[in-house]
Formats: sequence, structure tokens, C-alpha cells
Amino acid sequence: MARGKGKRTSTLALVGWAVLMLALGLGVGLLLGQQGCNRREAPTKRESPKPEPKKPEKKQAEPKAKPSSEAVRPPSQQPDHALPHLALVIDDLGYMQPELVTRLCSLPVPFSVAVLPYQEHTRESAEIAHRLGKEVMLHLPMEPIGYPGPGHDPGPNAILYNLPESEIRHRVQMALNEVPHRVGVNNHMGSRITPDRTRMGWVLQEIKARKCFFVDSRTEKDSVAFDVAEQLGVPTVQRRVFLDDDKAFPEMEKQWVRALKLAEKDGSVLIIGHIYPETVEALEKLVPRTKGQVRFVTAGQLVN
Repeated sequence: MARGKGKRTSTLALVGWAVLMLALGLGVGLLLGQQGCNRREAPTKRESPKPEPKKPEKKQAEPKAKPSSEAVRPPSQQPDHALPHLALVIDDLGYMQPELVTRLCSLPVPFSVAVLPYQEHTRESAEIAHRLGKEVMLHLPMEPIGYPGPGHDPGPNAILYNLPESEIRHRVQMALNEVPHRVGVNNHMGSRITPDRTRMGWVLQEIKARKCFFVDSRTEKDSVAFDVAEQLGVPTVQRRVFLDDDKAFPEMEKQWVRALKLAEKDGSVLIIGHIYPETVEALEKLVPRTKGQVRFVTAGQLVN
């Protein structure tokens, strides 16, 4: 009986030892498996770190912003100083109805108007033009060749060839006082006066005293008015084109195109028209067409 009991004890001890070894083996296996899992997860954690705040990305496709002075401007604000300059002067305001003057001066470009003194609507025409932003000039009446024949009357208190110096100076002063807001002068008719250096000298000295500029309308090919004005230091410019000697629209259109070509060739041009209904209607068509081809300026801007 003692031997059987000893065998059973040895067997139980062996079984216990085996169970213990198995438990230890399972424990070690679990521990090693957990470490293996941790090792497999570690790269994942390295590949997916917590996102750091991103710095603003530079957009390489867009150019750097230019300074405001170089920025591209809308077409309506683009500088046009490089375009040739066109100065338009409309003569003979003063006797036409204010409605036509208002219509003319509503054209949306700079230009000048020359107002006759001593007419029914002289002051009102000058006021309308000034209020609508146009440059006002005195249209100074002067004796033409053929005076006093039909169609050659320059109007009241004109500068006549046979007048003494004192009266010529007085008449220039009176005419200047007649037209409010005037900053310049051009001649109305005057083919007998503008070729005469002495008389033009008297006239231009009075104009200079009032700090006005002078436009030689060149109603006479032998005019010396421009030369005398330059000699006296009076800011001056000459007419290059008459718009409406013929009031038919196709003819006015030809003269307008001629003025544009001269402006392109020489950099500037001064064109003179008159306050005829036909001329106003023509300008309402021609001015919009000319956008972008020339820069409209006043006569005063051209001489300055």
C-alpha cells in the first residue's frame, strides 16, 4: 500500500509540475504577444502624429500683388496721357437759344466754348457752359476783309482797322468784361486785323493783362496773331481744322477724321466748330466713336 501511495504522489506531483509549466508557458506567451502587438502599433503612431498647426501655404500660381500705383485699373480709369490730344472749340455762343447750348455742353468730354459779347444770350450761355464744366472763352469780334459788305459784319463794338489805339484797347477791355468765367480769347472773323502786327500787339497786350490765353482761329492764311502772341509771352495755339464749313454730316465726318490723323501725327490738334444744330448733332455721333483714340482737352490745356 505504501508503494501505490508513493506512485500516486509522484504522478500527482508530475501533473502539478506540468500544469505549472503550462501556466507559466501561457503567461510568457501572452506577455510576448502583447509586446509584439505594441511593436506593430508603434509605426502606426509614428506615421500619424498629432497634426501641427499648418502655416499658410504660398500660392505659387498667383503672382505677387503689385503696388497700388502699378495695379491694373478698370478701363474707365486707365490713364490716357499717352494718347494724342484733341482740343475742340465751339464758336458763336451768345445768339443761339440756351436749350441748344445746354445740349452741346452736355457732351461728356472736356472742350471749350467761345462766346460772342453783346448778344441776347451772352451771359446765360457762359453761365451754362461753366456750370456744365466747359471752358469759357471770349469770341472777340474783329474786322474781316470785305467789311462792311453783306456777310462781313463782325457785330457791335468790333475791333476795326481804322480805330485809334486807345479805342481798340478800350473795346478789348469791354468785350472781356462782357463774358463771365472767360479764361481765353479767340478771334471772330478778323481777316483784316490778324495780319497786322501793330494792331494785334495792342489787342494781345490787353489779353495778357487779364491773364488770358489766345487761340488764333486762322481765318486768314497770313495771320501773324500766333507769332505776336508768342513774342509777347501770351500762351497761344493755332486752329488746324474747321469742322463745319460744310454742315452736311459726311463732310463734317471727313474733317473730324482729318483732325484725328493730325493729332496722331503731331501729338495734338485744335479743331473749331460752330453752334449750329447740325454740328451739335454731328458731335453727338462723332465724340463717342472717338473714345480711346484721343484724349479730349480744353484749349487752355493745350496751350499750357
